[in-house]
Amino acid sequence: MNPTPCLPRAALATLIFSIAAAGLSAATAPSPVVILPSVTYKPSEVITLWPGLPPGDKPGMGPEYILPERPRPFDQITDISVPTLSVFLPPAAINTGTAILVIPGGGLERLALEHEGFEIAEWLNSKGIAAFMLKYRVPPRDPAARWKVGLQDAQRAMGIIHSRAAEWHVDDDAIGTIGFSAGGEINVLLSVHHSEPRQYPLVDAADKFSTRPDFNIVMYGGGYTNNATNSLREDVASRINATTPPMFIVHAFDDASLSSIILMNALKRANIASELHIFGAGGHGFGIRGTGLPVGHWSELCLNWLEWQGYLDVVPVRKLARDLFKARTGGAASLPSFSAALPKADLNQAFAVQRRFVGLTLRAGDEVAGYTGAFTTAAAQKAVKLSQPVHGVLLKSGRIDAKPGTAVVVAVKQPVRVEAQIGYVMGFDIGTKLVVPRQALTTVEMMVPVVELPGTGAPLKNGLITGNPLDAVAENLGANRFIVGPAVAPKLVGNTDALAVTLNRNGQKISAATGADAKDGQGRMLMTLINQIIDQGRVIHRGDIILSGPLGGVQSGEKGNYTAEFGALGSVAFTLE
Repeated sequence: MNPTPCLPRAALATLIFSIAAAGLSAATAPSPVVILPSVTYKPSEVITLWPGLPPGDKPGMGPEYILPERPRPFDQITDISVPTLSVFLPPAAINTGTAILVIPGGGLERLALEHEGFEIAEWLNSKGIAAFMLKYRVPPRDPAARWKVGLQDAQRAMGIIHSRAAEWHVDDDAIGTIGFSAGGEINVLLSVHHSEPRQYPLVDAADKFSTRPDFNIVMYGGGYTNNATNSLREDVASRINATTPPMFIVHAFDDASLSSIILMNALKRANIASELHIFGAGGHGFGIRGTGLPVGHWSELCLNWLEWQGYLDVVPVRKLARDLFKARTGGAASLPSFSAALPKADLNQAFAVQRRFVGLTLRAGDEVAGYTGAFTTAAAQKAVKLSQPVHGVLLKSGRIDAKPGTAVVVAVKQPVRVEAQIGYVMGFDIGTKLVVPRQALTTVEMMVPVVELPGTGAPLKNGLITGNPLDAVAENLGANRFIVGPAVAPKLVGNTDALAVTLNRNGQKISAATGADAKDGQGRMLMTLINQIIDQGRVIHRGDIILSGPLGGVQSGEKGNYTAEFGALGSVAFTLE
């Protein structure tokens, strides 16, 4: 059967997509027209990936055409010799700064660009996500490595996206991928080959950028498993490690492939936090189109996953988090103000900045050690017009363990505050909210006396933080160093509301309180903080410490010798110098 012409002449004026072919001549690389009569959503730009012939190709390949002999409820094309990257940018008003490289499927023999390319790009744009549709070379050039040209094209595309991220208003640390069917194979290979040299000789400056996706969406993927053994291909399994990006994986039960389950098992073994959704029915190749089946909800679940990781945060939130991280790690005397940068924002957006700010720290190699409370007393909440306490994240790099009878010496290079707090060491993993305060206290395995030394520029008056509390939340409450005394079993401490807490500096008492100073008592305070932490998309793990908030107020960190007394819970001695 002869190939069907790409497009009737009468439709050329409305359906031709322009090809940006800088550096190419018609003699070396013709610009084919992608013809999909049902497509109405058009890219703003189409970029030819390679300046000249793609690596390993020979002149005279192609031209591409729609496959008439393979009837499907969508059009497919083949004989692609000039791979391109189609750029679809969301409206500026809803732009999130996140971008996704879209890799359609087609068994590596053809491309289902219509429903796994253009339609996906339109959906992503409607959610504020930039889409870059990859038209990679098919069919394979090398029978022994059928995936190679697709991976080459995907690596080249990722470099181009990174190199022009600022121009397209894309965050360089928020570029992911979505691959369908055989596109899932290219997608997975892209995610595991990023730490190695490219599959081709470097061409230009774009090839110096990373090819690692920040996240990976694998839709009914195949090709990366060994069907005879129901295991991952060795070249994939051997490369899954701590640097592999998190994945969101979707499959239908009546799709014969077991590849998604096999991939998820490997990710679990490597501790790559990922999600797998297997729906009862849906077949293969459902894309984003409407269906009466539950599988149609995959897109909502995917958006929830992206939102949980912060990839749907608005641009001002992202920028402020980066600015805060830069200022904090650079030792700046003052930090950018959340209330000045986002004057109409609320507590949820302040927590969004905090999550991103903490996330940048974690990506730099730190780990979560627990959480600290703030504004936990009625007086503290009244001073800033809050109706609830708030929390920040403690990092393991800031933990200092105190030994009995030995004063901890802390060098102070920037202003700090001194806060005496009760520390609750969690005995269980907690991923759901609690309903009564008693349950909060029963989750505690051990208790520790803690002195936190946050570094924050929030105004202070009579031991109370004043000013805009949203600034403090966005700055992670200034959480930095915290001194932890020896652990004590809760039964030896007794009633935490009756626990007396005093703070002395150079032998003089500078604050005194009891656990009951927390609004509505320690049990309700702890439950409120646990529920708030869960609301912010975190799981509390066994061994995490949750701090009660400052008891006796917040004290300025003047140099001197300190002792914090916690009654039956023990004491912490330290020197600020």
